Amino acid sequence: MDVKRIIKTALQKLQIEKLRKHQQAPINSILDGKDTFVISPTGSGKSAIYQIPAVLHPDKPTLVIEPTISLMHDQVQKLKSLGITAEYLDSTQTKKERQSILDQFQDGKVNILYLTPERLVSESFLCALQEICLFMVVVDESHCVMDWGYTFRDAYLHIGDFVDSLEYHPVIAAFTATASPKDAENICTALHMKHPAIFENNLYRKNLTYLKKYADDRQKKQQLLMKYLRKYHRHSSVIYCNTRRAVDAVCEFLQEKYPGEAVKCHADLSPKKRAEHELQFLTGEKSIMVATTAFGMGVDLGSIDLVIHFNMPLSLTDYMQQTGRAGRDGQKAYCILLYSDEDYYTNQVILSGILSQKAEKRALKQLDLMKEFCDDTEHCMAQLLLEHFGQHRADTCNHCTTCQKKRRDTK
Repeated sequence: MDVKRIIKTALQKLQIEKLRKHQQAPINSILDGKDTFVISPTGSGKSAIYQIPAVLHPDKPTLVIEPTISLMHDQVQKLKSLGITAEYLDSTQTKKERQSILDQFQDGKVNILYLTPERLVSESFLCALQEICLFMVVVDESHCVMDWGYTFRDAYLHIGDFVDSLEYHPVIAAFTATASPKDAENICTALHMKHPAIFENNLYRKNLTYLKKYADDRQKKQQLLMKYLRKYHRHSSVIYCNTRRAVDAVCEFLQEKYPGEAVKCHADLSPKKRAEHELQFLTGEKSIMVATTAFGMGVDLGSIDLVIHFNMPLSLTDYMQQTGRAGRDGQKAYCILLYSDEDYYTNQVILSGILSQKAEKRALKQLDLMKEFCDDTEHCMAQLLLEHFGQHRADTCNHCTTCQKKRRDTK
């Protein structure tokens, strides 16, 4: 088999000029039929790693498991524009629409099918899979297996059982931008991956500047929010908050300061309103998005040059994921973390609602690591982040809050 030639064919079909160096080995691994786990930073082209092998197997469909509906819609729209036979199944479709897609899937007319993990337990879907030989099952944003599987989306913990139930065992491929060595091991185990080939790329992104600032009350945070927006807001900015109430309050505040520019996204909004606000932001009609943590996962918007956390995130994984939305086109971008003692206690209350005692214990430990990161005044922020995810960087970033302070102190 001339691997280079067949990959070139897929590249042309997907309108990709050339592969990046870190993409070649995992693509070859998948084409060799090996379970494959990829840890690579946001914007590094992870989707191409599974889409290339998928389009090279039009006779065997690929399932892609995504955490959010918006992410599925975005991927399918892009693939369809390239002539790839891709579809998705979600709760916004009618029963008739879903059945039509399943019929096409059974007839071999769908190359790549996107769905959430909850769809894997649907009786109609499982029936449609009978006697179908899948090429691959992809788990995108696979950190959700650990972060969400033990809390509010236990369907993530049953993906491995689903794969094992299939008559013809497919390749399992998992992708994430954030996984500590221990979490990577646990994800592979949870997905029942067999001797997976693991590919880990350098997570350091030199175009991101990390800054953090303690603020002991909301008024101080609002002052800092305005300071950093005036200083760094150029094209698109995302403001993350830890509660829906905080999203509403911050968005209302910004709508006064930036009339016609700010929209919001959280679970209390209707699906229609959320979709409307997301579209306004993604198309550039609105330049500021205020949201809870679910927004932005997998969103490929190159114009984001500022991410501000109005509250302390629940974990370093959340922080790394959300700051990863910035600077996707390689441009200089800023990641501002505002935090307070109140944030920590609010997050403890949020996590106390988790049903499983084991899950709550793990989540609270992650929150404590996040607080340690906020309180650390000695170490480079970029180095601390990389160390948490099992990587080492000898040089400091020279730009974060800690590095700037040390430069001033030595003058």
